[in-house]
Amino acid sequence: MHFDVLIADSEIIQNIQLKEKTINELSNINLHFTSSEEEILSKKFELNLLIIDINIKNSIKIAKECLGSDIDVIFIIDNTQNLDLAYSIDVFDFIYKPLFFNKLIFKIDHYVKIREKEKELLKQKEVSSAILNNIATPIFLTDGEKFLFANKNFLKVLKLRKLSELNKKYKQVSDIFEKEEGYLFGEKNIDWLKYLKNEDDLKVLIKIEDKKHIYKIQSNYLKQNKNHLIFLDDITHEIEYKQELINLLYTDNLTKKPNRAKLIDQLQHEKININSLAIIDINSFKEINDFFGNKVGDWVLIQVANIMENIIKNHNGIKLYKFPSDTYCVIAEEVEKNDFLTVIKTIITKIYKEVFTYEHYEIDTRVKAGISFSTKNNKLITADLALQAAKKDNKDYLVFYDKLDNLQEYENNMKWTKKLKNALNKDQIIVYYQPLINNKTLKIDKYECLVRMIDEDKVISPFFFLEVSKKSNQYTKITKIVIEKAFKKFDKLDYEFSINISYEDIEDPDFLSFVRKKMKKYNVKNKVVFEILEDESVKNYNILIEFIDEIKSLGCKVAIDDFGSGYSNFEHILKMNVDYLKIDASIIKNVVIDKNSYKITKTIIEFAKNLGLKTIAEYVENEDIFNTVKDLGADYSQGYYFSPPKENPEINNSTKARDE
Repeated sequence: MHFDVLIADSEIIQNIQLKEKTINELSNINLHFTSSEEEILSKKFELNLLIIDINIKNSIKIAKECLGSDIDVIFIIDNTQNLDLAYSIDVFDFIYKPLFFNKLIFKIDHYVKIREKEKELLKQKEVSSAILNNIATPIFLTDGEKFLFANKNFLKVLKLRKLSELNKKYKQVSDIFEKEEGYLFGEKNIDWLKYLKNEDDLKVLIKIEDKKHIYKIQSNYLKQNKNHLIFLDDITHEIEYKQELINLLYTDNLTKKPNRAKLIDQLQHEKININSLAIIDINSFKEINDFFGNKVGDWVLIQVANIMENIIKNHNGIKLYKFPSDTYCVIAEEVEKNDFLTVIKTIITKIYKEVFTYEHYEIDTRVKAGISFSTKNNKLITADLALQAAKKDNKDYLVFYDKLDNLQEYENNMKWTKKLKNALNKDQIIVYYQPLINNKTLKIDKYECLVRMIDEDKVISPFFFLEVSKKSNQYTKITKIVIEKAFKKFDKLDYEFSINISYEDIEDPDFLSFVRKKMKKYNVKNKVVFEILEDESVKNYNILIEFIDEIKSLGCKVAIDDFGSGYSNFEHILKMNVDYLKIDASIIKNVVIDKNSYKITKTIIEFAKNLGLKTIAEYVENEDIFNTVKDLGADYSQGYYFSPPKENPEINNSTKARDE
């Protein structure tokens, strides 16, 4: 290390022994000796340390100049008066006469170490500054008011070159940040450094050439000098990208109107007070798309949105949303019911009168609306219920009223859909078996396989989940599970057994293939009977007749279930190659007490006998019913009089299950 010391004292110069000893001990330091003012001043700016006798001429003046030039000063004094004089110019180090070697060496060595430490700190500071300057993140050091350091990237952000320019342009640090709500400097008189200590996720705005940039701001507190090192992370593009995603999520891409997701988000988070809501749907829009093409269809959707927007723009508190497909939603906040109804009627009329002209096409459209003012239930749901009712009744619009409220039914359907899904996943769809008694032998001849569901260790009747399974497209899956389990159960049992299937099953193109596959796997040929329900769901009797012929060619038998109910057709039975007619339970349960039920039962049995068909009376609940249907000639009886459905079929063929 280069370190220059000048000793200005006549005593040490005259004391040759002390002088030489000092020189030898401090051989790694440049030592100079003089007692002349001129020589002292000539060497001043090359020195690191001046040791001067306070009695030398102009010693105070010389000391002041050295201190001003960052040269350390030690006074050599001989009394306390000299000490007071040294203190007067902020010199706090001194050596008393007479000079001793050890004291002198100690003093010089002390200042060498101080300089070494200062140099190391300066080097560290330079290294730190170099590192910070080359970091891409904008960084600055501050005491809270002024900028003490700014790296190149921070200056570049502000279009400046030097720290001095930065402090000249901004009187205090907070001046560079925009005052805007939602950001750190949203409040003018905020103690921003205190906020930085207590909050992790803070953002600031910096305006650069008329564009606002968003930065995430973080602080490191430096205890040594009580300053703050501030880091700025530019998240402008991230925020803009996030906003673009939000716009995509909450805006209809075609009409640029807020969409259903936006409305739901507002309802959940913004607590908007909607007192009126209408869902508007274009009639037969699919026909427009199919006939004119999607391009024209999209154009029509935009024109309809424009008509609605032009009507509602003059009404404060009314907003338009574009729902999926050809559906729109109009909401109102604090608008009178009659005023809202007038707006919706105006929309319906205007669209009806409008002829949309696209190139050489002229397109007429009509809309229907469901309106809800409900204060008890979700207006989106109730308006949709009103819309469906308006479509069903072919009305231009319908206002929701209590009789349309199917919310309880929807809730129940959702509950059982969930339970059904869980049961399917856990293989908890099971089969129960109810015997059919031969009315002549009073023995069990057959079994009907009846589906059940396990829910929380309880056996659930199909009454609760079968209709739900149709709405959730799980019905055919359940039928296939019943077939698999019933086939497996009767693979080794010498009983005929029946399985209920519906027209929905028959329509499934894979259903017949599934039955063939299972009949190859299990030994059930000539045992299985498929019970088909003939009801309003049968759309095409030719499909039904073809299925019966196919299934019978496999060795199966066919029964018509619930025969005699409102949709049964004697003419169709003549065309279908069936084996059994099951007389509807609603007739059998009244056969003893109701003359018409008795006559219908008798007619069905005689009709079946003439065709060579067997008859089964279901819902045989007591002895009177059994004796009556037996006397009328029914071949089989099924009901609780003999046995309820059981988890396993009886295999002993006992004559009276009811006696158990």
